[in-house]
Amino acid sequence: MKKFSKVLSSLLAVTMAGTMLAGCGGTAPAADSSTGTDSGAAAATDSGAASGETVMLKWIQIGSVPQNNDAVVAAMNEYSIDKIGIGVEISYLDWGVWSDKVTAMINSGEYWDIMFTNGDKYTSGIALGAFADLTDLLSEVPDLQAAIPEKVWEGAKVNGKIYSIPTYKDSSQTQYWVWDQAVADQLGIDWQNIHSVDDMDPVLYQVQDAINAGEIQNTQYALTIASDGINGFLMNYESPIPALGVRYDDESAQVVNVFEQDDIMNVLKHMHKWYSDGLINPDAATTDQGPQWCVVSSGQGFPGAEVSWASGRGADVYAEPFAGPIYSTTSILGSVNAISAASKYKSEALKYLEFVNTDETMRNMLAYGIEGVDYTKNDDGTITRSENCYSPATYAQANYFTLYPVSPNAADQWDKVEEWNETAESSVLLGFNFDRSNVETQIANCSLVMDRYKKELYTGTRDPEEAVPALYADLEKAGLEDIRAEYQAQVDAFIASK
Repeated sequence: MKKFSKVLSSLLAVTMAGTMLAGCGGTAPAADSSTGTDSGAAAATDSGAASGETVMLKWIQIGSVPQNNDAVVAAMNEYSIDKIGIGVEISYLDWGVWSDKVTAMINSGEYWDIMFTNGDKYTSGIALGAFADLTDLLSEVPDLQAAIPEKVWEGAKVNGKIYSIPTYKDSSQTQYWVWDQAVADQLGIDWQNIHSVDDMDPVLYQVQDAINAGEIQNTQYALTIASDGINGFLMNYESPIPALGVRYDDESAQVVNVFEQDDIMNVLKHMHKWYSDGLINPDAATTDQGPQWCVVSSGQGFPGAEVSWASGRGADVYAEPFAGPIYSTTSILGSVNAISAASKYKSEALKYLEFVNTDETMRNMLAYGIEGVDYTKNDDGTITRSENCYSPATYAQANYFTLYPVSPNAADQWDKVEEWNETAESSVLLGFNFDRSNVETQIANCSLVMDRYKKELYTGTRDPEEAVPALYADLEKAGLEDIRAEYQAQVDAFIASK
């Protein structure tokens, strides 16, 4: 082990020296563009294999190869090998190709040990036998079990078994109204007491009057939106397709036509009224991205997310939840790391995931890189990141609650998020995963129908009292009832098994 540590120390020293000469904004050593694997990790793998004293794992991650990656991976490996005798080679799959590439890797039987995955990719990988059943192995990693709440473990289950380590972060879903602070103060908007569209209605007309009077600049509309309408307005329903679902708090777990429900129809009617009265931009249904700045928007977030929203808008904001927090299978399966069923090192891979989820030094190195190069610590417990520094997809890695908050976020940012998670309700279908295999064709056909309706429906461009019946008539022809029957049968079996 000492000999191997000396080799890694030399590698780290050489790599860091080059990085510091260039500065954090300089070019990192080139990665192998064909695989997305960094050369530093490959060198470490060769050394580990030759020494016979350590295990090197292959971890598939999402995103571009981060700046300064070689030096960071070398530092991570020196630390983890010294502590637990395990290191990694990280292969990054870029955002645009990740989905297709992980499918190809699974289908071809390409070797890997750990893989970031989520949603349907995760459940389909389980169905193909690609991911190891970790249920019994978890007894080997008690610190990892304790670091993740039982509700989150429950949401990660498929058919009652654990096939991945969920990333514990803002794992419950919460939707917010986000207000421009200056406008809210100028008009005396009681933003803390606006939750429903009924609460919002008179305020939007007040904002539009102020815009028309020239009192608010830079926008023509009180509610400027893109084609998805109010972000997250369907979050209270667990759905195989948007038009069908089970409300999260319905103990009877009945599958319903979502757009016909009073709460959703109320949103759609308000949107149409606002659109017709000129409060919504007329091109909403054909706009994929909203403007950088607006008076009010909706977004998924957590306590402290105001800092990021303000940065994105270039102006201070107020934020108030209008739905959630709710733990659902969907919210939890947004980020998990699975271990290959073909891995030679399942126990070691699980031990490594325990380490990155529970060891503060390792977790922050994995997220932020090397202190003094990629970031500096501040006296208040936050960090400041260097320009163009190592910056991977942190959400795809591990537990957030050992992370240093990044300035200008508050030092207690993650404490507040963890406290918020503890208040979350659990969906009645937490832990339920729908097997679509019997209705794949019907789902594909219904999705095509939804694509014809949803943008105009979500943005208020079309009257829901006319559009919703027409939508369901077309969905019926596309196989809606087959999906309903299959979904209800699986939901009933799941509820009976609880």
